[in-house]
Amino acid sequence: MHISTGSKALDALLGGGVRTGMLTDVYGPAGSGKSQLCFTLCANCAREQKRVFFIDTAGTFRPERISEIAGNTDILDYITVTRALGTRDQIAALDRIDDAALVVVDSLTSLFSAEYSGPSRHLAVMSHMHELALLAINAPCAVVATNMVRAVPQENGKSIEREYLAATVSIQAHMRLKFAVENAAKSSYRATLVQPPRDSAQFLISRSGIHDMD
Repeated sequence: MHISTGSKALDALLGGGVRTGMLTDVYGPAGSGKSQLCFTLCANCAREQKRVFFIDTAGTFRPERISEIAGNTDILDYITVTRALGTRDQIAALDRIDDAALVVVDSLTSLFSAEYSGPSRHLAVMSHMHELALLAINAPCAVVATNMVRAVPQENGKSIEREYLAATVSIQAHMRLKFAVENAAKSSYRATLVQPPRDSAQFLISRSGIHDMD
């Protein structure tokens, strides 16, 4: 099964949409559409009367936004939200997931970055990612995790943006999407499929969620 992102171009990039049985990692800077993608996926999945489990680690969950995208409030009955205040809550939330078609973790590494440092941070994130990947495969369900980026200084004095703990995350993620702001004034964004490497797709964000360019 595939869950539509709301954009035909983005669905095509992913081979039909976000896939059941896979862990999809979505990363990019703040304001690049990561949470909006999560909300649109929640709305599209709940429209089909399928269960959604949302793990909120940073206070980003917005039920009113999901209702706006879906056009009604009844779909919220199909969404279970856990507000994780620490990594222990985030990890334990996986044990309470039952009969979900979609699991969202927004965001994946924020709590780990606050509680861990050095090699232990990488090991903790890798272990959690492994459990998410197994959940996607065994449930089966679609698992989507968002992640942030960090600025990496270069020898020329400039810096480039890379995914936070990229090497650790990439080991367990089945698919990785990079989001970027293309034209903020026009609410235009670009998604690039990094793993497996493929092309990119443009999309817009409006009151109705993620959708194709006009």
